[in-house]
Amino acid sequence: MPGPDERVAIRLVGHRVTYVVRVTTSAASEPRVGELTMIADGGTAIDYDGVRAVPVRRLAHTAAQWIARAGGLVGFPDDTAEAHTQPENHDPRVWRAAQIAERALSLGLSVRPTVAAELNVSKSTVDRLLRRAKAGGWFDGQELPKRPPPQQRDSTTTAPTTPEETRR
Repeated sequence: MPGPDERVAIRLVGHRVTYVVRVTTSAASEPRVGELTMIADGGTAIDYDGVRAVPVRRLAHTAAQWIARAGGLVGFPDDTAEAHTQPENHDPRVWRAAQIAERALSLGLSVRPTVAAELNVSKSTVDRLLRRAKAGGWFDGQELPKRPPPQQRDSTTTAPTTPEETRR
Protein backbone atom coordinates (compact mmCIF):
# COMPACT_ATOMS: atom_id res chain seq x y z
CA MET A 1 0.00 0.00 0.00
CA PRO A 2 1.42 3.38 -0.92
CA GLY A 3 1.87 5.94 1.82
CA PRO A 4 0.56 9.50 1.46
CA ASP A 5 4.09 10.88 1.02
CA GLU A 6 5.39 8.30 -1.48
CA ARG A 7 6.54 9.05 -4.99
CA VAL A 8 4.30 7.90 -7.85
CA ALA A 9 5.43 7.13 -11.42
CA ILE A 10 2.93 8.36 -14.01
CA ARG A 11 3.04 7.69 -17.73
CA LEU A 12 0.71 9.89 -19.81
CA VAL A 13 -0.46 8.87 -23.26
CA GLY A 14 1.32 10.81 -25.97
CA HIS A 15 4.18 11.94 -23.72
CA ARG A 16 7.71 10.63 -24.24
CA VAL A 17 8.45 11.10 -20.57
CA THR A 18 7.67 9.22 -17.37
CA TYR A 19 6.82 11.59 -14.54
CA VAL A 20 7.73 10.67 -10.97
CA VAL A 21 5.67 12.81 -8.59
CA ARG A 22 5.48 13.35 -4.85
CA VAL A 23 2.23 15.05 -4.03
CA THR A 24 1.03 16.95 -0.96
CA THR A 25 -2.61 17.21 -0.03
CA SER A 26 -4.58 19.30 2.43
CA ALA A 27 -8.23 19.86 3.15
CA ALA A 28 -7.90 23.56 2.33
CA SER A 29 -6.61 23.24 -1.24
CA GLU A 30 -6.31 20.90 -4.18
CA PRO A 31 -3.36 18.47 -4.44
CA ARG A 32 0.02 20.07 -5.19
CA VAL A 33 3.21 18.65 -6.64
CA GLY A 34 5.99 18.75 -4.06
CA GLU A 35 8.58 16.92 -6.17
CA LEU A 36 8.75 16.21 -9.89
CA THR A 37 11.26 14.09 -11.75
CA MET A 38 11.10 13.65 -15.52
CA ILE A 39 12.62 10.49 -17.00
CA ALA A 40 12.92 10.71 -20.78
CA ASP A 41 12.61 7.72 -23.08
CA GLY A 42 15.89 6.40 -24.46
CA GLY A 43 17.51 8.88 -26.81
CA THR A 44 15.01 11.65 -26.12
CA ALA A 45 16.16 14.92 -24.62
CA ILE A 46 13.99 17.12 -22.45
CA ASP A 47 14.14 20.66 -23.74
CA TYR A 48 12.54 23.90 -22.64
CA ASP A 49 9.30 23.22 -24.54
CA GLY A 50 9.10 19.78 -22.93
CA VAL A 51 9.34 21.31 -19.46
CA ARG A 52 6.70 23.91 -20.29
CA ALA A 53 4.33 21.18 -21.52
CA VAL A 54 4.27 19.37 -18.16
CA PRO A 55 0.62 19.07 -17.01
CA VAL A 56 1.43 19.70 -13.34
CA ARG A 57 -2.16 19.99 -12.16
CA ARG A 58 -3.18 16.75 -13.87
CA LEU A 59 -0.17 14.96 -12.41
CA ALA A 60 -1.00 16.18 -8.90
CA HIS A 61 -4.62 15.03 -9.10
CA THR A 62 -3.71 11.70 -10.69
CA ALA A 63 -1.09 10.92 -8.06
CA ALA A 64 -3.33 11.92 -5.14
CA GLN A 65 -6.23 9.82 -6.44
CA TRP A 66 -3.98 6.83 -7.15
CA ILE A 67 -2.64 6.93 -3.58
CA ALA A 68 -6.17 7.34 -2.19
CA ARG A 69 -7.22 4.22 -4.08
CA ALA A 70 -4.48 2.15 -2.38
CA GLY A 71 -2.31 2.10 -5.46
CA GLY A 72 -5.17 1.48 -7.87
CA LEU A 73 -6.52 -1.53 -5.99
CA VAL A 74 -9.74 0.17 -4.86
CA GLY A 75 -12.49 1.63 -7.06
CA PHE A 76 -15.35 3.93 -6.14
CA PRO A 77 -18.94 4.00 -7.46
CA ASP A 78 -18.53 7.42 -9.08
CA ASP A 79 -15.41 6.40 -11.03
CA THR A 80 -15.94 7.16 -14.69
CA ALA A 81 -13.83 7.39 -17.81
CA GLU A 82 -13.69 11.15 -17.17
CA ALA A 83 -12.11 10.53 -13.77
CA HIS A 84 -9.31 8.48 -15.29
CA THR A 85 -8.52 10.72 -18.28
CA GLN A 86 -8.71 14.14 -16.64
CA PRO A 87 -9.11 13.71 -12.88
CA GLU A 88 -8.73 17.42 -12.22
CA ASN A 89 -11.91 18.06 -14.23
CA HIS A 90 -13.93 15.20 -12.74
CA ASP A 91 -17.28 16.20 -11.29
CA PRO A 92 -19.53 13.33 -10.12
CA ARG A 93 -22.54 15.64 -10.41
CA VAL A 94 -22.33 15.37 -14.21
CA TRP A 95 -23.31 11.71 -14.26
CA ARG A 96 -25.92 12.26 -11.53
CA ALA A 97 -27.45 15.19 -13.47
CA ALA A 98 -27.77 12.98 -16.56
CA GLN A 99 -29.54 10.27 -14.55
CA ILE A 100 -31.96 12.75 -12.96
CA ALA A 101 -32.66 14.36 -16.35
CA GLU A 102 -33.44 10.98 -17.94
CA ARG A 103 -35.81 10.15 -15.10
CA ALA A 104 -37.48 13.57 -15.27
CA LEU A 105 -38.02 13.21 -19.02
CA SER A 106 -39.50 9.74 -18.62
CA LEU A 107 -41.89 10.99 -15.93
CA GLY A 108 -42.88 14.13 -17.83
CA LEU A 109 -41.40 16.50 -15.24
CA SER A 110 -39.64 19.78 -15.97
CA VAL A 111 -36.03 18.75 -16.41
CA ARG A 112 -34.05 21.80 -15.33
CA PRO A 113 -36.03 22.55 -12.15
CA THR A 114 -36.04 18.86 -11.18
CA VAL A 115 -32.26 18.48 -11.60
CA ALA A 116 -31.64 21.82 -9.88
CA ALA A 117 -33.78 20.84 -6.89
CA GLU A 118 -32.25 17.38 -6.47
CA LEU A 119 -28.64 18.56 -6.80
CA ASN A 120 -29.27 21.84 -4.99
CA VAL A 121 -27.68 23.93 -7.77
CA SER A 122 -28.79 26.80 -10.00
CA LYS A 123 -30.41 26.26 -13.40
CA SER A 124 -27.34 27.66 -15.17
CA THR A 125 -25.22 25.05 -13.38
CA VAL A 126 -27.72 22.41 -14.51
CA ASP A 127 -27.29 23.55 -18.12
CA ARG A 128 -23.50 23.31 -17.78
CA LEU A 129 -23.69 19.85 -16.15
CA LEU A 130 -26.05 18.55 -18.85
CA ARG A 131 -23.77 19.91 -21.61
CA ARG A 132 -20.85 18.02 -20.05
CA ALA A 133 -23.00 14.90 -19.67
CA LYS A 134 -23.98 15.10 -23.34
CA ALA A 135 -20.32 15.53 -24.36
CA GLY A 136 -19.37 12.56 -22.16
CA GLY A 137 -22.04 10.35 -23.73
CA TRP A 138 -24.07 9.92 -20.52
CA PHE A 139 -27.07 11.84 -21.78
CA ASP A 140 -28.52 11.00 -25.18
CA GLY A 141 -28.72 14.68 -25.98
CA GLN A 142 -32.36 14.88 -26.92
CA GLU A 143 -33.68 18.41 -26.88
CA LEU A 144 -35.07 19.41 -23.53
CA PRO A 145 -38.65 20.69 -23.72
CA LYS A 146 -38.89 24.48 -23.64
CA ARG A 147 -42.42 24.53 -22.33
CA PRO A 148 -43.25 23.29 -18.85
CA PRO A 149 -45.41 20.19 -18.64
CA PRO A 150 -49.15 20.69 -18.13
CA GLN A 151 -50.17 21.24 -14.55
CA GLN A 152 -51.54 18.19 -12.83
CA ARG A 153 -54.87 18.58 -11.14
CA ASP A 154 -55.31 17.24 -7.66
CA SER A 155 -57.83 14.42 -7.41
CA THR A 156 -59.48 16.10 -4.42
CA THR A 157 -60.58 19.20 -6.32
CA THR A 158 -64.21 19.35 -7.22
CA ALA A 159 -65.73 20.57 -10.43
CA PRO A 160 -68.01 23.62 -10.30
CA THR A 161 -71.58 22.58 -9.74
CA THR A 162 -73.51 25.83 -10.13
CA PRO A 163 -73.43 28.43 -12.92
CA GLU A 164 -72.16 31.05 -10.43
CA GLU A 165 -69.11 28.90 -9.55
CA THR A 166 -68.39 28.35 -13.26
CA ARG A 167 -68.23 32.12 -13.93
CA ARG A 168 -65.64 32.72 -11.23
